[in-house]
Amino acid sequence: MSKAHRGTGIRNEVNHGRGKCGICGKEQIKVLYEADVDGNKVKICKFCKAAMKNKAKVEARQAKKAEPAPAATEEASEPAAE
Repeated sequence: MSKAHRGTGIRNEVNHGRGKCGICGKEQIKVLYEADVDGNKVKICKFCKAAMKNKAKVEARQAKKAEPAPAATEEASEPAAE
């Protein structure tokens, strides 16, 4: 079967959605996603979008792991102070 509708969303865009990525700087790559980089909205490629998402995911995990440890030590030190 044919895939006649594949890519119809980017056919109306300039250069069929291709340009220069705002993060990695690759040229003639599909830049379909908008992201805030240093306070500016730029178009980025799917590889940079995935990298940003994975980086945020890892940072969230590390923050979650680091957060309960100090709270547990504070609770343990409070009864000893009384």
